[in-house]
Amino acid sequence: MSLSLCLLAASVLPLFPLGWVFNRLVASLPAGIAQGLAALILPQLGIALLGLVPPSSTWPVSWRYGAMAWATGSALLYALRALSARDLGIWTRLMLSSGLGVVWLGWCAGAPAAVLRAVAVGWSLPGAVALFLAGVLVRRVGGAYIGLQGGLATVMPRMTASLVLAALALTATPVFPAFFALWRGLGSIPLAFVPFWLPLIFLWGWAAGRLFQDLLFGDYRGERVADIGRPSAALIGLVLLAAVVLGFHRGGVTL
Repeated sequence: MSLSLCLLAASVLPLFPLGWVFNRLVASLPAGIAQGLAALILPQLGIALLGLVPPSSTWPVSWRYGAMAWATGSALLYALRALSARDLGIWTRLMLSSGLGVVWLGWCAGAPAAVLRAVAVGWSLPGAVALFLAGVLVRRVGGAYIGLQGGLATVMPRMTASLVLAALALTATPVFPAFFALWRGLGSIPLAFVPFWLPLIFLWGWAAGRLFQDLLFGDYRGERVADIGRPSAALIGLVLLAAVVLGFHRGGVTL
């Protein structure tokens, strides 16, 4: 029963290959707010399912190490797949699936449910913002293929700035909550696993760099489109600023 619940949790708190359920559920919803809400809710559902399982401290050590290895391998695979993604929605889902592997590290280390929920929000919140912006692109441009038009910053500067901040938060950039969550996760696992997470951080940065290259550089080749409004940009900025404050607060408390 416990193993079944863990596998079910791995389908919505994504671990490869069961994470296809999470990605399929999010992709099946209308692009924009609906997908963003799903990115926030589904990982919390996975954590709730893990709450029904006996604490990881009661599991054999080999099982806990096996779960950590699964989470590490899953995060690496999703990050590698994100490198080749050009659709913003797909890129966001893959990066989110990669980052949420840290939640499993925390669970294997016996972190309280409140900490796991905060860690999940640290990745899900910027992921939700990026999925919302992907929906804006779909409605205004006809698709969220970032490299198709090139130089989006020249015609949609507010949206581009919002997306850059969301991508930085999603890739565990210092000051954002995901950074503190990653720091805590690496500090709670055996030292033998840490070297496998260092290239993962490099892959996240590489994936973000390729996204920024398509967003910020080159000549825009599409039709002229309207930028997001100032109120929307301000709201996104406040949400991400609140995430930064939460990251410092929770980072100071948990570290």
